[in-house]
Amino acid sequence: MIPQRYIIATLFIAAMLLLFAVVQAPRPVSAGGVAAAETPAIMNLGGYETLAELRMEDGWAPRFQGTQDPDQSEAWPFEGGFGTPWEPASPYLGDQGLALNGPGGRSEVVLWRGLEWRRYRFDAPLCSARLDPVKGNRLLVTLQMGSTRFETRLLEVPEGRVIWSTQSGPWSRFSWDGKAALLGFFEKVETRGESSLLLSVLPLESDLGEATLATWDEPGLPSPARGIATKPEALSEDGRDLPGARLALPWRGGDRLWLPQVDRLWHGGAQGWTAWSQEGGRWRREATGPGLLAAHPPQRMALAAPRPDEGMVRRTSPVASVAWAPVAEDSLPWPAWDAAWAWRENGAFDAWDQRWNESTLPPERQRQALFEAYRPEWRTALSLRASVKGWLPRGPEVAVREPLGAAWIWVGDRVLLVRLVEVERVRTLKKLLR
Repeated sequence: MIPQRYIIATLFIAAMLLLFAVVQAPRPVSAGGVAAAETPAIMNLGGYETLAELRMEDGWAPRFQGTQDPDQSEAWPFEGGFGTPWEPASPYLGDQGLALNGPGGRSEVVLWRGLEWRRYRFDAPLCSARLDPVKGNRLLVTLQMGSTRFETRLLEVPEGRVIWSTQSGPWSRFSWDGKAALLGFFEKVETRGESSLLLSVLPLESDLGEATLATWDEPGLPSPARGIATKPEALSEDGRDLPGARLALPWRGGDRLWLPQVDRLWHGGAQGWTAWSQEGGRWRREATGPGLLAAHPPQRMALAAPRPDEGMVRRTSPVASVAWAPVAEDSLPWPAWDAAWAWRENGAFDAWDQRWNESTLPPERQRQALFEAYRPEWRTALSLRASVKGWLPRGPEVAVREPLGAAWIWVGDRVLLVRLVEVERVRTLKKLLR
């Protein structure tokens, strides 16, 4: 038998130790406590702060009208990417707003400004919407006005004033420097299997100026392909009405184009590459050649060209000029071009945590955590609205914008803007991409 006095003494000591732990535990070790200074941020995933909430009417959704950029082979996955200007359009406009299409051919862009939603309404479906990548004070939208008729408008934000409006094709985008808008449509050509893409570059801060057309008459460079318009009279009626500095390009499946600056444009495909620059408001070829062209935004362009004997040689050039520099033969192979890649000088990464020569970026974990955290709200919306099952059959839609520290969550009847947990990956991306 243990004497009763020992049992009482043991219980008394245990009670005192418990009381001491309760008092000291919230204090960090540096202050004499028994707990760590803070819980690792990744352990807090699931408790997200809501920055804004938009309740949606039945039948409205953050979706475009099924049109794509000419160099976009598939619909853009909304959950991916960083919101950079070279990415295909997404209905989630950074951390500022979203584009919505609704019943009856109506649409609107809603922006979160001054702790309230500002609405920009249109009487036609939206094909694309973008905010300029530098100041965010210009909104570029393309609307479907008929079965084959489209219109692009540039609006001032937040006032909503229309700066200019023009007939266009089903897409539009900003230059990487945010100083111009690129739009266009396909022209009919007689040659079977060939397409002609008519482009126009319109400045944002100045008058549209005289409508010009590239003449393809640069000394020492090949003549244009058959059917490419070099005089305004050869354009269609819609092409003649298109304002700005115009350029007709031969276009084949798999071709791509990049507008890094208001006066620089690159075009590449299986048939080779061409670099264009603006001189006196008119597009002129600066150089052309064989090889596969790709962008390593925002610093440079990359080229893989065949050697005279065998194999390939790789080169890089600044985006503002044609100045190819060789890449060391023992360098790692470049990954296939994708608009989701965010390139750095010696590496690259994307929003799905794929990497190229990059070892310092922690893995992405918040997208799945957000999906699980808002799945109960999606289930609630699923029982309230029949349309939710068609839009979101597997769960909420999560669009993460890590460099902005925010994410959009569409649960069905509502869209929420939430703040991401400030984990090391988010902090690193903010430094790299801003």
